[in-house]
Amino acid sequence: MRDYAGTPAPAGPLDTAEILSPELSSHSKQLMPEKKVRFGEFELDFGRYQLLCKGHPVRLEGLPLQLLIFLAENPGQLITREQIAEKLWGNHVFVDVEQGINTAIRKVRKALNDDSAQPQLLQTVVGRGYRFVGLADEPQTPEPDHIAFSAEELGRAIRAAAGLHEDDKKSN
Repeated sequence: MRDYAGTPAPAGPLDTAEILSPELSSHSKQLMPEKKVRFGEFELDFGRYQLLCKGHPVRLEGLPLQLLIFLAENPGQLITREQIAEKLWGNHVFVDVEQGINTAIRKVRKALNDDSAQPQLLQTVVGRGYRFVGLADEPQTPEPDHIAFSAEELGRAIRAAAGLHEDDKKSN
């Protein structure tokens, strides 16, 4: 059997779980990051597209949640209003972007119980943009720029790899 475009239809029955819940399909799992960021009593689950507080889901609409994810992906960095507009709406939009950003920020702050006068998580840089300042508890393993060994350590490693022991060196 072929579909309307002339390509062969799948041989087996359609998996209704994949149709009704695309996030269950293996293809979409590859596209969704498994990253989670913890800050204070909150956890932001990128893969599930969900904000949790003490393990319980926090209601946050799509655009404000996208904004929070964008800011949390760039902790401590100034994210300009232009960058936010491009990320959330793209370049070719015909909406009031300024009002949209203000509304999204207000909803994020409300969900996080963050006071704009004394921000603990989301800092406003007046006239420029916003900065995520929540201390992320995300486990990070620092990757060294390079690994250094002393000549002695390197020599020992080479001898060990060659099957030579310290005693063999002394008997020569």
